[in-house]
Amino acid sequence: MIGIAMSTYQNEAIIEETIRSLQAQASPFRCIIADDGSTDQTVETIRRLTQHDERFEVIALPHGERGIARKTAIDRLKALDVEYLYIIDSDMVLSDDLLKSCLLYLEAHPYIGALVIPEQAYSDHSNFFSQVKVFERNLFNIPTDQLDANSIEAARFWRLDAYVTSGEIDPTQISFEETQPTIRYLEQGGQIRRATFTFVRHNEKQVELTDLLQKKRYYFDVMPTTLQNEDGGLAKALQRWYFFRPVLYHKTNLKKYVRHPLLAAGVIYMYIRLSFIGVESLVFKRVS
Repeated sequence: MIGIAMSTYQNEAIIEETIRSLQAQASPFRCIIADDGSTDQTVETIRRLTQHDERFEVIALPHGERGIARKTAIDRLKALDVEYLYIIDSDMVLSDDLLKSCLLYLEAHPYIGALVIPEQAYSDHSNFFSQVKVFERNLFNIPTDQLDANSIEAARFWRLDAYVTSGEIDPTQISFEETQPTIRYLEQGGQIRRATFTFVRHNEKQVELTDLLQKKRYYFDVMPTTLQNEDGGLAKALQRWYFFRPVLYHKTNLKKYVRHPLLAAGVIYMYIRLSFIGVESLVFKRVS
């Protein structure tokens, strides 16, 4: 049995596409949806879409943090004795037979503990930074199943025992908490692969630079908690800093930069602005 843990927050407008993609999957699953205190119609919409589908369970939580909602859903699935765990966001649309293909892959490769599911980003909005964010997200879709040492991609499809071995998500970390189990598991000698045989479509919605910078500033401000709770946390963060990620220099991405110079320039500008915010939060605020 596959257990699917989904967190939601204010996703009324886009949740139906995600739910429908789950319901179309042929493989048996249980899906626990933990809502992080939405004040729109997200919970009501989910309940309407799944009211006759016993595979789904909705947990409405008071507003806290994404990690708390994720952990609540995961803990509920662990109590149901699922063998596999798939962690998704409510803006992810599964490709056909994603669950089946991942399950077959892990059954054929018993030494693999988890899979990174490639995300094909898209947006229905045509403003410049919405397209920049889509372009930047898709830079991580390179045609290899191997993860590099400084990867920031989070494994989402796990054998449950491998996920537990990783130390699981720490909801108190708030920022970048979803990548930490992947990093820890690899450091323990575990094997993780990128599932190049399938994908999810990731809705980036509308992105404005000011909104993105504000969101990331918050994550950087709370990031010291993550760094303090992980062995060598600061060193790991610096190794994975924006311009130090090897995936950005993969030959398939170099071709994309040539074909789309304006979007590539937008990514560079965005990374520079985010780097200044990160340095301010992680260095100057830590010192003060």
